[in-house]
Amino acid sequence: MADEKILEEVRTALAQGQRARARDLLTRLLRRAPNQPEYWLWMSAAVETPKERLYCLREVLRLDPDNLDARRGLILMGALPHDERLVAPAALQRRTWQVDLEKPRDEVTHHLWRRVALYAGLVILVAALVTLGVFSVNRLRQRAQPTRPVISFQPLPTATPLPAAQTAATPNPAFTPTITPPWAALAATYTPTPAYGRTPHPIIEAYSLGLRAFERGDYNRAIQYLDQAAQIQPAADIYTLIGDIYLSQGAYSQALQAYNQAIQTDKTYAPAYLGRARALLQSAPNPEQEARRNLEEALRLDPNLAEARLELARLAAEQGDLAAATRQIEQAATQLPESPLVAYYRGWLALQSNDLDEALRQVQEALRRDVTLLPAYRLLGQIYLLQDQPAQAIPPLEVYLTYGPPSADVEALGWLAQAYAREGRADEALALLDRALAADRLNLTLWLQRGEVNLQASNNTAALEDFKQALNLNPRSFAASLGRGRALLGLQAYGDAYMQLSKSEGLARSAADKAAVYYWRAQAVEPLDPRAAYADWQRLLALPETAMPATWRTQAQAALARLATPTATPLRSLTLTSTPPQVTPTYAATAIR
Repeated sequence: MADEKILEEVRTALAQGQRARARDLLTRLLRRAPNQPEYWLWMSAAVETPKERLYCLREVLRLDPDNLDARRGLILMGALPHDERLVAPAALQRRTWQVDLEKPRDEVTHHLWRRVALYAGLVILVAALVTLGVFSVNRLRQRAQPTRPVISFQPLPTATPLPAAQTAATPNPAFTPTITPPWAALAATYTPTPAYGRTPHPIIEAYSLGLRAFERGDYNRAIQYLDQAAQIQPAADIYTLIGDIYLSQGAYSQALQAYNQAIQTDKTYAPAYLGRARALLQSAPNPEQEARRNLEEALRLDPNLAEARLELARLAAEQGDLAAATRQIEQAATQLPESPLVAYYRGWLALQSNDLDEALRQVQEALRRDVTLLPAYRLLGQIYLLQDQPAQAIPPLEVYLTYGPPSADVEALGWLAQAYAREGRADEALALLDRALAADRLNLTLWLQRGEVNLQASNNTAALEDFKQALNLNPRSFAASLGRGRALLGLQAYGDAYMQLSKSEGLARSAADKAAVYYWRAQAVEPLDPRAAYADWQRLLALPETAMPATWRTQAQAALARLATPTATPLRSLTLTSTPPQVTPTYAATAIR
């Protein structure tokens, strides 16, 4: 029914002389069903140039060799031999007085006949090309079948572009563990999805070369060729595709410029507004209002542009309006029922609601629908980590970082480092954190995380430096202050550790924070002042049981019994381990931005 409605809009647009609008609607149908000869036949009536028309008619004949409409059109354009059964010139009425005159002038008559036939053919050609689509609409409406929508090249909520489907496993040179991509076992690779609104421009060789470069992932060369094509024949779909490529590479200002050019070329081209909204969300300060305006305009121009609804869902979720986000996603689902993106967004939205089980189910469904959807591996690893399953989080995060975008995703690197550390792979975790910090040295979470890993590995000096860097970034950070105190304790600098942990008490905001202060400060002060240690152990036990691990309470009770013994061993002779029992805080993977 949706396709029939679009075809009705095509007919109306062409009847009103809105050929650009007709082309945009038809390219949406061709994006869904590129092998439908009827769509190409209709497109032949909507394109601008004879060479584009010729291209469309040849596509019809390639897909349907018995299509008489296409064959007739090609004959009239001189692309096929003349066939009087399909294109017969009107017979001329003969007069009796012509008979005697024609007998001695056979050659002249022959040339005259050819000229008349040529004029008649030209008249028929003009009429046929203008009305070809109109005469075909009934067949289109009868034979057009709904098809599974395909997914266009577009960014996802994580600001990670949806890649063209993987045609080869190309490892990221910045991250190359030995891992086979899950799609390596596919019998056939996925076919890269055409961009929305791709209008045939066969007259421009640069355009064809640009498309081929785009589909094989050679984006720099694609931009070169597409720029040349746009100079020859400015078109909104060409500029939009250029913008999409720039957006995927993080070149937001160039992407915005390309989308603006597309809109200047054709103010009714909906995907250009969608692209501009995405670029604004990545580059502009406080972009929400302007991005929403562009998304709403895209939907006004094309209510079937479900990708714009997904972007509106993300904006609503980020502002805490999960109900509005859900409505947008479910509306998109009616238009793209089998889309892996819909399942992906549902999983992402479930994560915002802290429904980890539903989030896991949806992201697994997204990967079932498209095993090459790399951002889904990122989301899957994030969910497993939040479910305290670091071993399960490692493989999908490795896949994402190995075959994902070449630019450093410091958040994903941090998640994988956390999973490595919790599985006892400290050296690998530290190597990843070094890489992440090389890309973003102002990232407080990474410094805290590396400090924790160094503490686990008994690298107390390195941990002390990490927490110092974190405190430089945020002097009010409780985690950084506590971590510095623990590193000093590991170095047996008991007095300094006690002072630092006492500073942390003033930054505590919860019972769990206070429990951590009392637990570590009691161990730091015990060699110096047993009575102060005894008081901290008591404070710890006075807190709710839910504020601490059960092992802390057991340790506190044992310490109180020991310190209360009259004949206790002199406390200064106690040997403290450089790595006291500890619980590593979990730096939960934050909500997708």
